[in-house]
Amino acid sequence: MTQLSNYSEPLMRQYRTITQDLEAEARDLVRNMKIRQYSGLSITSLLKQDITLTLEQIDRLRDLQERQLRSLCRTECYVDTELMQMEERTPRYSPYRFPERDKLQKRLFAIEAERRKRAVMYEDRLQGLQNKLLSLMQKHKQLDVRSNSKNLEAYVQR
Repeated sequence: MTQLSNYSEPLMRQYRTITQDLEAEARDLVRNMKIRQYSGLSITSLLKQDITLTLEQIDRLRDLQERQLRSLCRTECYVDTELMQMEERTPRYSPYRFPERDKLQKRLFAIEAERRKRAVMYEDRLQGLQNKLLSLMQKHKQLDVRSNSKNLEAYVQR
């Protein structure tokens, strides 16, 4: 089992590095874009607009995920504190199971389930946006190569 985890860990790092490089490249492309290039109706400007929109969606998704996790953590701390205070108030020789304690335990389990559910949804949405970004960047590079080859042909013909 440890051998498998040793092999999968570098792959995950490599996957994250590739997506980070892709996002950095897309952000550089958008940052270097001039306003008049952005407002045009050419294919490259439309692709750049779509890349910008996708990057904004990724940023909003990350911000939403962070806010939701922070809220869940706050709620979990509150419930955990209530549970600890209840344990201090319980008499020593009382029955171990209390309805209030069970209720708080169930709430903690529900918070953990919600956290897992949100993590899966976040990864699914993020992968979809990253795949879209990869596709857009590939299309932009293909158009760039084609326009550069046409410019080179026109230069050679002169």
